[in-house]
Amino acid sequence: MANLSQERQDAIVKILHYIQNGGDLATAKKMFAESFDQVDVSEITAAERALIANGLDPRQIQYLCNVHAEVFKGNIKETQGNPDFSIPGHPVHTFKLENVVIKSLINDALLPDFHKWEQGDETAVARLQQEVKDLGQIKKHYKRKEMSMFPIMVKYGITAPPQVMWGVDDNILDLIKQTQTALEEDPVDKAKLTELVKKTSHEVLEMIFKEEEIMLPMIDEVASPADWGEVKRDEASVGYALIQKPMNWQPKAQAKPAQATGSLSVGNLTSLSLNFARGSLNLEELTGILALLPFQITYVDKDDKVKFFGGASEVFPHSNSALGNDVYSCHPQWAIPKVKQILEAFRQGKKDQLEIVFKKNDQKISERFFAVKDPNGNYLGCLEVVEDVTKYAE
Repeated sequence: MANLSQERQDAIVKILHYIQNGGDLATAKKMFAESFDQVDVSEITAAERALIANGLDPRQIQYLCNVHAEVFKGNIKETQGNPDFSIPGHPVHTFKLENVVIKSLINDALLPDFHKWEQGDETAVARLQQEVKDLGQIKKHYKRKEMSMFPIMVKYGITAPPQVMWGVDDNILDLIKQTQTALEEDPVDKAKLTELVKKTSHEVLEMIFKEEEIMLPMIDEVASPADWGEVKRDEASVGYALIQKPMNWQPKAQAKPAQATGSLSVGNLTSLSLNFARGSLNLEELTGILALLPFQITYVDKDDKVKFFGGASEVFPHSNSALGNDVYSCHPQWAIPKVKQILEAFRQGKKDQLEIVFKKNDQKISERFFAVKDPNGNYLGCLEVVEDVTKYAE
């Protein structure tokens, strides 16, 4: 991250406070012009972090996010592009290619057809329905970002932008659903659809700006080729938005880091036998068994850090980039209070297990949580078991 002068950061925080308190855009831009020529991405995010550290709920920042982007748009320092990002198959090349198609869908199809409908062309409704349905594929684009890129940011201490952006992603997906519903009404409510199409298009295009001008340069400052390799490996589990499966890409080989003190890799100890209460297994056998379990497991330790993913099922795709991160960073803001409630109940011994059953598309999903304890009853962590139980319900 760039070194920030306290004076510059204080000036940015002052502008953001002005916006937060209901100030107008023109004055905010004037305040910016009086204090800055250009700003670095890291300066904007440091200022947003300062607001959160002083008690502002990240969910409040997400509503101000577009205004922040509008104030700073055109004044963000250009960074030297990473040449790897232009290689077909690199996850950033894929991510940006999706954005090109998404922008074209909005600017060259959705908005022109909407204007035709406004002028009385009723045949445009069918095209609009298909275009908004296609836009719904953006969910895959956002899911890959949230699953694979946000954990990299959190790993390197960039925590505020993912919190804010995840909430905005959810709002955009909700707007798309609302637009789909409005197009299915008979007759179509013109005022309602006009507001939804304009707002949805604006929010999606603003998010593209934030992704490419703020988020990606920020990740590029800290991510290693191995980090991008993890993002690439995660892609197939989610899929792609409006593009075909991209070419293969692998990061350049790097020297392996020295093994951490006190840490032993399974590869070197496959014959090591572990004794359990009812038998023994070597590490190779144990690894094989864990990989075959017909459900998905996640283990979070007593400090609420993600330690392990296992099982053959993948109801919720996970990225290895999240390992070692705070478990709360793996969830959108609206879900965090519930996660904290569960873990705190386990930690205090108020509960030992909990099950939540819900629908996910056409699946019936069981999500179970278990408090893991040592023989003396001390809390060690939480085991989450997620299983598709649709066939049992039939």
